[in-house]
Amino acid sequence: MLAIRFQKRGKKNQKIFRLVLQEKRSKLSGKVIRVLGWWNPFLKNGEFKADLIKFYLKNGADISKTALSILKKKKIIQ
Repeated sequence: MLAIRFQKRGKKNQKIFRLVLQEKRSKLSGKVIRVLGWWNPFLKNGEFKADLIKFYLKNGADISKTALSILKKKKIIQ
């Protein structure tokens, strides 16, 4: 089963997160199927591929709570 979740990147105290599509059982730092966007928590901005996110959610991918809340705030999903 696939999952949409954040993967931590960046330097110490300068974290940037990538929104990725991964196998649900894989490690967070493991193999990524597709990168769906990025999020900078300090500047509160990011870019997301809305059409791909909606496609994978419609086809049964799970989404983490954090990713869901941010995507709702950005009005990408309802």
